[in-house]
Amino acid sequence: MNFLVTVVSFFLVTAVYSSESDEMQDFESLLENVSDIATKKSLNVDYLPSVVTVVDAKTYMDAGIQNIGEALGMLPGIQIQLSPMGYAMTTVRGFKNPNAYLSDKIKILIDGVAINNEVSGSSNLYMDFPMQLVQRIEVLRGPNSTTYGAGAFYGTVNIITKLGNSKKTDQIFLGTGSYGYMTAGANVYDISDNWKFFADGYYQKNSKSLPVDGSSIGTDEAMRDFSLGFKAINGGFEFMTRYKQNVSGNFYGFEEDLDPIPEHPKEHKNSYFFSQLSYKTLLNDYKLETKANFSHRMLDEGANIVGVTGIATRFAVVGITDMQDGFFYHEKQQEQNLEAEMILTFPEIKSNDILAGVGVRHVEVTQDDYYNSVENAITQNISTILASPNYDNFRYRYENEPAFWANPTTTFLKEGINRTITYGYLQDLISLTNDVDVVFGVRADSYSDFGTKISKRAAVVYRATDETVFKLLYGSAFRAPTLTEAYANGHINYRAGDENILPEETNTYEAVAIYSPNFYNKFSLNLFYSELDNVIDLEEYETTIPGYQNYDDRVSKGAEFEYYFDAKQGHSLYFNATYVETDYTTPPEEDSVSTNQSMPDISDVMLKAIYIYRPTNKFSLGTAWHYYSATKQTGLEWVSKDSTVKEVHTFDETITYRFSAFSEARVGVKNIFDADVREPSYYYNTNGGIRREGRNFFLSYVQNF
Repeated sequence: MNFLVTVVSFFLVTAVYSSESDEMQDFESLLENVSDIATKKSLNVDYLPSVVTVVDAKTYMDAGIQNIGEALGMLPGIQIQLSPMGYAMTTVRGFKNPNAYLSDKIKILIDGVAINNEVSGSSNLYMDFPMQLVQRIEVLRGPNSTTYGAGAFYGTVNIITKLGNSKKTDQIFLGTGSYGYMTAGANVYDISDNWKFFADGYYQKNSKSLPVDGSSIGTDEAMRDFSLGFKAINGGFEFMTRYKQNVSGNFYGFEEDLDPIPEHPKEHKNSYFFSQLSYKTLLNDYKLETKANFSHRMLDEGANIVGVTGIATRFAVVGITDMQDGFFYHEKQQEQNLEAEMILTFPEIKSNDILAGVGVRHVEVTQDDYYNSVENAITQNISTILASPNYDNFRYRYENEPAFWANPTTTFLKEGINRTITYGYLQDLISLTNDVDVVFGVRADSYSDFGTKISKRAAVVYRATDETVFKLLYGSAFRAPTLTEAYANGHINYRAGDENILPEETNTYEAVAIYSPNFYNKFSLNLFYSELDNVIDLEEYETTIPGYQNYDDRVSKGAEFEYYFDAKQGHSLYFNATYVETDYTTPPEEDSVSTNQSMPDISDVMLKAIYIYRPTNKFSLGTAWHYYSATKQTGLEWVSKDSTVKEVHTFDETITYRFSAFSEARVGVKNIFDADVREPSYYYNTNGGIRREGRNFFLSYVQNF
């Protein structure tokens, strides 16, 4: 409590401390505070009919933020955790499902290009993208399907790189840190006649392993990651392309039991390539933008699940004595997306700013190979297994694995799966008076496999004074079932999809108040209430084939507070606080019924802050602070462990020294007080959660030319 009183007192002191600034500096600050994510227009972010936070990459780097995932984790309402295999799971405003690693339910865009993953719905591949290549990040909390379609469900994130922002930058950067971390990267640009060329790239790796409670071996988090990007501009013509690849160890293992066959380690490889061609032109005061893009996603993943001895014993029960492979799987999958979109911005018509768009996207799974050592042994010895007098004692008999036995296959999805989405949207920003704007938006998305969904939005923005803005917002959104949730084949240790599953839908209501007494200070308070319908969650009955089902309504409500203080020279402070209450229903099983409870595995109170002190133009000291309240115990009857994670404070300290206008170095210590940081155990195998990073360091150098 004393610590919180100190923090609040500091905010009040900094607000009183602020004085008038040079007019040009104030104007530049205003120009920097723009966003094009909420309405696809560039406006003062406070006037947008949405809840938007704009992340300045330079400020965040001065506070020690190293990548996209860390940057998002600093924002209100957002909590990032890990799946057992090391995939980042992004939870916004407390809406988390047990299968969250399959769909993080936010829309990620790189320089305005959506990162599509129709199979699993996750964009976690870009969470380790380095901040050195980023100009800013625009984050819209709440639904925004009217503009960005399915997936813009809990939030939308537009990562604007220096390349995407057409920033004329020649730079190289180098870095090192704990866990054998090393990185190098660069931005370059060139101008030739009417052409402008931009390129960037980086490579990073580590040999990370963290201790695991009760084990003599640690996690396997070693990774190799790189990306290359290119952009060419000529007048209204623009071509942009990027490739990213990540190869990582399997962290805690498929079932959070580390690697049971360490002599044959497995890893997962993910890559994503996209290219977009766009053209902007004016037609009698109408602005027309046409875009066509192609993306290719590849997954090459393997994991060990049960050791050799354990599997040999299970098969010996039914007379199979030569099963010496253990239990492992290997999956290789490729997905392609082709999309074309046309956006028309009308000239102002009687205070109406109208934007309309139409488009089509086609999704096709071009490779789908799945191998499972246990399934392979069963299909090769099925006659012996069925004839065994001990069949009823076989761990993998039909009664335990009906989804596999009903249709043994070597593909992850049903054959011939593809999806086509056609869409159209209309948005009208109406200036009723100089002080009042209203927005109406509607969008229709027609899916070839489950029909048409309508998304709506309405908002009122009232500029009561030069310092005070009020907003009332409504938005509806939907999330289409991933191909996994709808069409996955049943496999041992993998759930089967349900072709009859319905899209998730949400209706969100928000009230926002913003007070900016001067260019130094801004206070923002947002109250939200969200209703979630047709929740896609797990189906836990062993005797049924589908592994997913729709659940009844759930509700999330809460408050988000943000405070900004920026004196340009001297002090900068960003603080946010979140309180959230979210409903959850535990999936029923054969020997238990559903129970209603508060959402487990999330923190209902989150406090975060960045403070930068700049005594000179050359030197700055940055602090990043996180507080997460304790999580709640799950109501699942089979869980015997204490699944709660205790509250935690962490502090990161970063020193930045600018040798000149062209070069700078940073050294930082994360979790400087070596707090015991834990995350919820995905399978509830560990009391108090799984252990994450203690105190660690990084060092980086940037040279501009």
